[in-house]
Amino acid sequence: MWRPHQLRDWWGHGWNIKAAMNYVNLFVRIGCPGMVMMAVEVWAFEILAILAGNLPDSVVALSTHAVLMNITAIAYTAFMGVAVAACIRVGNCLGADQPKKAKMACYLALAITVGISAVFAVLLFSLNDAIPPLFLNDDESIDLASYIMVFWSPFVIPDGLNAVMQGVFRGAGKQKQAAITNVIGYYGVGIPLGAILAFTAHMGVDGLWWGIGVGIAATWLSLTFLMMTYWRWDKLAIEARQRTAQ
Repeated sequence: MWRPHQLRDWWGHGWNIKAAMNYVNLFVRIGCPGMVMMAVEVWAFEILAILAGNLPDSVVALSTHAVLMNITAIAYTAFMGVAVAACIRVGNCLGADQPKKAKMACYLALAITVGISAVFAVLLFSLNDAIPPLFLNDDESIDLASYIMVFWSPFVIPDGLNAVMQGVFRGAGKQKQAAITNVIGYYGVGIPLGAILAFTAHMGVDGLWWGIGVGIAATWLSLTFLMMTYWRWDKLAIEARQRTAQ
């Protein structure tokens, strides 16, 4: 970047404030919902940690929650890789006026995710007794984490599919739809249900994870319903070209 010809190519023509301001509305219209998409999901798990800290045996609850968060994050990194690829591929195909290829890329990413998430689900289920001792030395916390891993393992599949659907929605320019769906799924279903199960039904930290699992599944199903019912890929391609032409 600091070589003379590179500086000249990138910055030699100066700033065009007027041209930049023309994109502010588009940037805000897409960027803000995209920020909400990411934030509400991360904040939901932080709220779970706060709720776990207010359970009767908070030390055990928080240590168990921390282990489950680490395990889930390891799997989620793989899903995020597929989600980024889906976002780029869908966006590029729509911008190139290739809606059929964009649709194919979407379904291919989801199919790959089913396979990856199924592998992670089997690993969590089969290694539920082996993984928690790597993080914990308290028998009560180890037993609780092992128990939760058993029923959480099937939720890994909708968690992965939800992550990739988020990428597809970003690539299609439908951040607002996904942001609204995430708010409803996590804060209208997942967290309230988890709180009810944890505190009212006295299920403890496993109730929190049951609730967030249902919320994630509801979010994924809602996104899938929106895509299958309301999306017209040829129309999405037209919208993508209109955005790039602005």
